[in-house]
Amino acid sequence: LAMADVKGNEGEPGVKEDVEMKRELNLFALVCMGVGGIVGAGIFVISGQAASAYAGPAVVLSFALAGACSLVYALCFAELSAMVPISGSAYTYTRVAFGRLPGFLIGWALVAEYLFAASAVSVGWSGYVRSLFRAMGYPIPDAFDDAPCRFGENHEFVTTGDIINLPAVLLIVFCTTVVGVGAKTSSTFTTVAVVIKICIIIVFAVAGAFFVKPENWEPFIPESPDGEFGHFGWTGVVRASSVIFFAYIGFDAITTAAAESKDPQNDIPAAIFWSLGISTVLYMAVALVMTGLAHYTLLGVPDPMVVAVMEGGPGLAWLAPFITVAVIVGLPGVVLVTMFAISRVLYTMANDGMLPELFKELHPTFFTPLYATILCGVVAGLIAGLFPIGVLAELVSVGTLFAFGMVCAGVIVLRHTQPDSHRPVVVPFSPFVPGLGVLLAIAQILFLPWTAWVRMGLWMIGGLMLWFAYGSRGQDSEVSYDRVE
Repeated sequence: LAMADVKGNEGEPGVKEDVEMKRELNLFALVCMGVGGIVGAGIFVISGQAASAYAGPAVVLSFALAGACSLVYALCFAELSAMVPISGSAYTYTRVAFGRLPGFLIGWALVAEYLFAASAVSVGWSGYVRSLFRAMGYPIPDAFDDAPCRFGENHEFVTTGDIINLPAVLLIVFCTTVVGVGAKTSSTFTTVAVVIKICIIIVFAVAGAFFVKPENWEPFIPESPDGEFGHFGWTGVVRASSVIFFAYIGFDAITTAAAESKDPQNDIPAAIFWSLGISTVLYMAVALVMTGLAHYTLLGVPDPMVVAVMEGGPGLAWLAPFITVAVIVGLPGVVLVTMFAISRVLYTMANDGMLPELFKELHPTFFTPLYATILCGVVAGLIAGLFPIGVLAELVSVGTLFAFGMVCAGVIVLRHTQPDSHRPVVVPFSPFVPGLGVLLAIAQILFLPWTAWVRMGLWMIGGLMLWFAYGSRGQDSEVSYDRVE
């Protein structure tokens, strides 16, 4: 089994031994999965919105802050992923450290994180597709190019007159199909997407650096015009880092591939650090150049990088179609990684008896979680078609930070409850570094808009209802930390 390290009695209900996931992913494939999951809507879409609404040119500091926080979280993920090299990411680590109910709640938070992340990136991708078709003279009909609803400035529900965001839904359908075919196919597609994205991003940063207008960086940290908390100023920088934090979730998605990694104890921690480092450098470079090319007030659009190169003048305008192509080809890789991750989380939770057995059934040919993948695709498609990207990004950040905080706490707990367990990777200065991770997660959550807390609270209430209806009936399992060959 992919969960071969969860021990059970022979013949125990729910334990299968005849169908396995294939171990096909090496370090390079895992790094590409991490970079593919991280470098996406955060750099192509949310970076502009965070600059225009919260931080101004100082959004580059927001990315640095989010990257520094991610490093702390990554250290904790690296220790636990090497210690417990099985699928499930933060859900598995929380269940091992705190038990079934906390594990279930974190698993439910991960479901929100990945569902809304896939949907948010699909909505961002749709904005670039609209621009491309409009430039070609074939605009997408208004009824099918955007979400039918949004939230106004006072958080009131507003209808837009659209029916559904059709391009976003079609992207979810495509990525669900690729994920269903198998990890190797998903990895190949992600690798191609990563190469294209990084090449275009490097060209944008290098070429754009010669056209920046330093006056666009003044003031670097704009003052809040009305004194509102989180609206520019230093509080805006921190709030922007909390909002864009969802762009860093790709590194934790790597840990959901443990069951399909050739050497999970060594390759997964290494892939986490490589992918996080590469992505943070790219984020900061693009944010600095983008806000130098165009004034931050112009960047609150679905395609801020295109706006930036057009503001750079004729000498840089040639890059606009290449950026659009890079987004259209590259962002599906992000959606694919998140769809892969959520199907594996549901599969692992079903193996632990917390979800119906239907979700752990593997396709007889592709050896992928069939029904878990289909359900993810249907729900993510509906969310992407009906909601705007701003609401989705906030929900992703809440779920992500909640899960990351629990992983950091799990490191501290397991150092006391399992002190003799083999740890190929060790977080330095424990419990201070993991404790810092817990505090950072709480602080970033507090800087998010209160509406995000309410929506996530409603989601977690739904999770508790599911727990008492089904998840609480299962029996706990003894988890072995031995390497799975």
